[in-house]
Amino acid sequence: MKTKYILALAGLNGITATALAAIGSHAIKFEGKGQSLFDQATNFHFWHALAMIGAILLSQWEQKKTASAATICFMLGILFFSGSLYWRAVMGPGSLGSFHWITPIGGLSFMAGWLLLIIGALKAKTE
Repeated sequence: MKTKYILALAGLNGITATALAAIGSHAIKFEGKGQSLFDQATNFHFWHALAMIGAILLSQWEQKKTASAATICFMLGILFFSGSLYWRAVMGPGSLGSFHWITPIGGLSFMAGWLLLIIGALKAKTE
């Protein structure tokens, strides 16, 4: 994945997380644990948008494939983990039905992305 696309994806996720945080704070009335779930979703969403910038740094050190894989993992984590929390916050507990497994898959995707950053950094040929 080209560096400019990783940066664009990071920016898109950053603005999306910021907008959703504002909407969640001002426009949606949550019931029960909805607000805390939504806040957690935006928190993880935003931090992993920034993590994609770490993948850009990695791509500059001859680790483009690892950087791309990390970016894909972070994106899957945002979609599955944060996305499922957004859904549950708005739609209520149990609303994922048989897709309840998607949240931990997203968490594992986040961890895989971080692990790929570690591996890529240790393999990188730097000064």
